[in-house]
Amino acid sequence: MDEIITIPLGVLSANCYIIPADDNKVIVVDPASTGEVTAIADTNDAEIGAIIITHGHYDHFAGAAALKEITGAPIYAPDLDTEMFQSAEKSWARFMYGAPFAPITPDVAFQDGDEFTLFGVTFRAMNAPGHTAGSCLIFCDKFDCIFTGDVIFRGSVGRTDGYSGSSQQCMDTLRKIKRIEHNYKLMCGHGESTDLATEKRYNPYLANA
Repeated sequence: MDEIITIPLGVLSANCYIIPADDNKVIVVDPASTGEVTAIADTNDAEIGAIIITHGHYDHFAGAAALKEITGAPIYAPDLDTEMFQSAEKSWARFMYGAPFAPITPDVAFQDGDEFTLFGVTFRAMNAPGHTAGSCLIFCDKFDCIFTGDVIFRGSVGRTDGYSGSSQQCMDTLRKIKRIEHNYKLMCGHGESTDLATEKRYNPYLANA
């Protein structure tokens, strides 16, 4: 397995990313369920070494508790969304149409600017509030990409009307994103991937920030 695998999971089709790493490990970003993720790891004769969560909405971490229980993989998640990981109401678990709520307690609660290396793959977090207070962009230079969660999509951005959401913070975040010079591939939380240059040119929210 040499490339990142993308699979939309759960009733809201949240993108889960499976990242190849050293020592026959994979790193999982935003698992909304469990079976599909473990099946892909098994198919590639890989072990799940770590789990990264981009923000505190349940469609992005609904499978994380079970995945950790099965594999023992530690969970890395943004510190500022800690309350949401423990609350069915704050995490919008009701959008899961009756799915049981499985809270998580991150093993590593990262903050703005934190960098961590997992099995040879280095990640860097940039706080990007607006969708939630703890929403982050997760940079991964090895694959020349950013895992954006619901901060920014192809042609759009994440809604700001949930717990800890803020339209003003969203605009501030978009201004920060416009200042990123490198044309990273954007691995979005829903929908198709895109790249930063395309979004700077065509995304109306980014253009007007």
